[in-house]
Amino acid sequence: MANSELIGTTADYPSGNLPTVAGTGFVEQQDVNAFLSRTVAGGAITSFASNGASVNVQVRWAKVDSIANGGTDTWNAFYQTDASATGTGSANAVWRNFGTDYTFDVSGSLTAPTTSSIVISNLTVNGTNLGNVAVDHRSPNGSTGLSQFEDSNGIVQVNIIDQNGFAAGELSSVSITDAGRVTGIYTNGESVDLADITLAAFNADSALRKVDGGALRETPDSGAAILGAQGSIVGSSLESSNTDIADEFTKLIITQQAYAAGTRIVTTADEMLQEALNMVR
Repeated sequence: MANSELIGTTADYPSGNLPTVAGTGFVEQQDVNAFLSRTVAGGAITSFASNGASVNVQVRWAKVDSIANGGTDTWNAFYQTDASATGTGSANAVWRNFGTDYTFDVSGSLTAPTTSSIVISNLTVNGTNLGNVAVDHRSPNGSTGLSQFEDSNGIVQVNIIDQNGFAAGELSSVSITDAGRVTGIYTNGESVDLADITLAAFNADSALRKVDGGALRETPDSGAAILGAQGSIVGSSLESSNTDIADEFTKLIITQQAYAAGTRIVTTADEMLQEALNMVR
């Protein structure tokens, strides 16, 4: 972020409210112009409430202390909570303080807070409540993140700003992975694992009982299912035939010959019976 003039004193704000962590922590409509003139834009990002509603979260940074004044380079962050608020008091805040002092050393490195993130309770933007929102300002190993470097243009440069929420989506399709996970694909681009398919084996597979739909059911002879069997699942595929065509044709020929021989026997027996009847006559 860039260096800036200090946020000022209570005398600089018509309401007399200083919106710092140590002050009131909010900006009323009558103080907006004074606030904007003493702060720098910190970017904006679209975030989503639990019901999928989207809100535009705008951030501004204000310098509340500096080394040049004999103190420590300290900044406060604010988010716009209600652009149309016109009343007075905390309930009618236009901008609200994150509630944390960000301090930097002479090299521009963040010294406080020492945690990798802070939590803003009940972050609300224009009537839409996002709940308790965690703001990450350090990488997990602390090597990168928020820093203070002078900029001649007096602006905040945002290199990376993102959020992990998503818009509301409807289930559009379902797929099954080789690992047996049933994955739902939603219209907002998200993929969610919905269920797991577990493979099972039986001590006597041939004793399973066939049921409707090409399924099989365990029987006392097959034994109980043994979960966690080895194998894989192929989604959106039909099982290839496991029939031995040569063996089946051999059986068909044998059956046909047996049937033909059987019909000859019946024909011969019929002829013999007719001869016997003719002898009686």
